[in-house]
Amino acid sequence: MPRGSQDAVGAQEAGSRARFELFPSVHVAGVQVVHLVGDGQVPERDRSDPVEAALAFQEQGATWLHLVMAEEEDGGCDLRQARRVIEAVSIDVQLMCRAGVNDDATLERALATGCARFNLGRSALTDLHWCAEVVARHGERIGISLPVRPTDRGPRLAGPGRGTDAGDLWKALTVLDDAGCARYVVTDVSRERNLSTPNLGLFRDVCDRTAAAVLAAGGIATLDDLRAVAALAPQGVDGALTLSQTLACVATCG
Repeated sequence: MPRGSQDAVGAQEAGSRARFELFPSVHVAGVQVVHLVGDGQVPERDRSDPVEAALAFQEQGATWLHLVMAEEEDGGCDLRQARRVIEAVSIDVQLMCRAGVNDDATLERALATGCARFNLGRSALTDLHWCAEVVARHGERIGISLPVRPTDRGPRLAGPGRGTDAGDLWKALTVLDDAGCARYVVTDVSRERNLSTPNLGLFRDVCDRTAAAVLAAGGIATLDDLRAVAALAPQGVDGALTLSQTLACVATCG
């Protein structure tokens, strides 16, 4: 990772003695790296090959990679491409499929890619009973992504379709905690793609209600944003997802 981001995290660790790691994200569509813009995605101009992008983050000192596979035209996820990236690096990979994984057979194929952890996302959250069974069966190899939409009714989970609702965040958190979930990726979806500063209050609230590790995502755009998120390490935020655009900004700011 860029030196500026290492300095920011190192300073927080020295002051709080709490663990905090950056998880650089690589989003893959087809055979190329993309980044999200609005409701779509555009190819990365500077680094198009997923393996090249993953190896670059590894060489910069990253110890984890967050690999996101886009939905294919047939509605599935290209797990062969995911395996290609995972086998090329020597660091741990946290894999997620935007097409969604909500059945045992597909989950087993995803875990067979060699990923250190697989994150269940929006489509799985519509069946919390199944999520809880998977967590109980696979333990720390399963993480849960919690896409949160703040509303007047309190924080709600975003569903798999645009504008859909998957239920109350706190009720879902209770079910998943009872099953033994070890890690959540918490994202304020209103800030996910516009890099409009992270929702620190949401991260604090989730940490107050769970003993599981929390990975922060959404709205992280600058070195100051990373410092603000890292300052929550003593409360349970032990890492942050960072986009390639964010890391480029951090490198110039550091």
